[in-house]
Amino acid sequence: MRQVVLLTLIFMGYLALGYEVERVAVTGQDRAQIEIVGQLPPTAPSWKVQDNVLEISWPSTKLSAKNGDKLELSAPHTLIKRLTLLQGANDTVKAKIIINGSMEGIRERLKVANTPAMSTFTIDYPTQNGNTMKLLQEEQTPIAASAFTQKNESAGNYRAVVGVIALFFLFCMVGAVIFFRYFKGKGALRGARRYLIEQLSYCPLGAKSGVSLLKIGKEFVLVGVTPNQISMLSQLPKLQEQYEEETGFERGVFQEAIAEEVQRIR
Repeated sequence: MRQVVLLTLIFMGYLALGYEVERVAVTGQDRAQIEIVGQLPPTAPSWKVQDNVLEISWPSTKLSAKNGDKLELSAPHTLIKRLTLLQGANDTVKAKIIINGSMEGIRERLKVANTPAMSTFTIDYPTQNGNTMKLLQEEQTPIAASAFTQKNESAGNYRAVVGVIALFFLFCMVGAVIFFRYFKGKGALRGARRYLIEQLSYCPLGAKSGVSLLKIGKEFVLVGVTPNQISMLSQLPKLQEQYEEETGFERGVFQEAIAEEVQRIR
């Protein structure tokens, strides 16, 4: 008798307070299991599937005050793209579940169970297109601590590679500066290399004019210089012969002096 009275009081409480959805849970590994938890009508909710959207309605039911007028979950499972609960008109709670992946055989894969405390919707994976669903599962896997570790390791490796490349370019720049300074001092990078073209003498004949004696390789050339042009006046073959003789003489004297010095040291 007491049990009958208690059940009657509970039933009267439901009628007085109305039905209410308190929370939503989405679980499952090999399938998606959606649990609508609260004080629900004893009869199963009405539902329909259109395209990839599952629509559910609970009449004479309200969303819990802590949820406001809307409760939404984004990608809570591989098979679920979005789940939304809305407080509709006439105290009706409506659910819209956007299903991810293939819709093949969705009515056979969808199972509904209802109790006064919970409505459960189970969606199995499609029997085909397993590769597609595997890719979806990998894309929507929740971020775990291992993912953060892998991301940090990748970022560290990236910074190390960038550091090595920056150091390499720094060494290249330093080497280029040293190269240019050394060969510039040696005259190898000038337009006219040292000792290939030399100005031996210059005699001014006016404000901006004169005569210049140039040595080009082993030849001597006398040129006239004006502000507008440079013209060759004459080649000097005799001067070339004299220069070679004097240079040879100087080399011979220098070698003899070195030999005498070495002999003296011994």
